[in-house]
Amino acid sequence: MNVGDLVKAMDEIAPRRLAPSWDNVGLLVGDPAMPLTRVLLAIDCTRGVLNEASHGGFEALVAYHPVIFTPTKRFSSDSMAYLAARMALSVYCPHTSLDIAPGGTNDVLADVLGVQGRRPLSRGSSLSGEPAPSLGFGRVGEIDSVPLREVVARLKRAVDASHVLVAGSLDRAIRRVAVLAGSGGDFIEDALASGADLLVTGELRHHETLRAQAAGLAVVCTRHSVSERIALAPLAKRLEQSLAGLFVACSSSDRDPFEIC
Repeated sequence: MNVGDLVKAMDEIAPRRLAPSWDNVGLLVGDPAMPLTRVLLAIDCTRGVLNEASHGGFEALVAYHPVIFTPTKRFSSDSMAYLAARMALSVYCPHTSLDIAPGGTNDVLADVLGVQGRRPLSRGSSLSGEPAPSLGFGRVGEIDSVPLREVVARLKRAVDASHVLVAGSLDRAIRRVAVLAGSGGDFIEDALASGADLLVTGELRHHETLRAQAAGLAVVCTRHSVSERIALAPLAKRLEQSLAGLFVACSSSDRDPFEIC
């Protein structure tokens, strides 16, 4: 087995063609011909994660956020891509392709809340050529009507968070839920147009939250990467099923940069 097999498996789970043109997804560091026995999964490629991968004998890292994002003119010693290359560690980054793909980041977030009859929150211009109506950014659907406080409790249990940020009355009945892992500010209008009672996301700016509140949309923010990290364990299982004999683990060093104090 080699890194090229990992690339093929990831492209089946989260096809690169789904990512919008502004994103940078796929094998961003490494050699497809390199032998592969162990893969580590993380949201961010940090020094801690790279050290964990190196010490654990992993040949490849699947890091959700791109380790190379904007056009880069130099790779110095503080570059995570440079450090990964020095360690001979391949890095595959799925980002929005995993968000959009069925069973990916947003479906996992919708699953933990029990969202039924779900559909994309927004298809986006980059997906206009895709025939499948199930593809798009975010998800929206129905749950059994419960107070917002119950949705918050479910979410905190699922993402293992002691606290989340809530804008809206905890007594409000919630029936239609929109989810958008990561940053949800660009999708407030989509959530309103969908008739959602609640938007669950990782983060919003202050004025974006005020806009949602003024329009009658409740919001719950978990922190950016907290909303994404729950997708790693299901991804690990899918990779192990696709690549028999491959050892896949979720990083113990990978965590949100913010701490609750």
